[in-house]
Amino acid sequence: MGPALAEHRKKTTGIKSLAEAVILQSLEDLWDPSHRIESIDFFNGDGYRIFAKLAGLNQAHSYKMLNIPWEKKRVKTRNFSTRKYQA
Repeated sequence: MGPALAEHRKKTTGIKSLAEAVILQSLEDLWDPSHRIESIDFFNGDGYRIFAKLAGLNQAHSYKMLNIPWEKKRVKTRNFSTRKYQA
């Protein structure tokens, strides 16, 4: 592997890690009343789709990620919908 390819992979890995961190933080923020509305807006808007793509999530993984909050406990939300992300 040449130095240019190694540098490219290093940058790509950093971007992917950052995108994953943003998504995970937004998931955590769903349980914090002071950040819940912002988190819901993130998942309902273009932000989630952009960061999911940067994180390398395909559509199936992206949809699964959106359903994580509903698996164990309900989150009080305002108009949280995953309909536009369904396949």
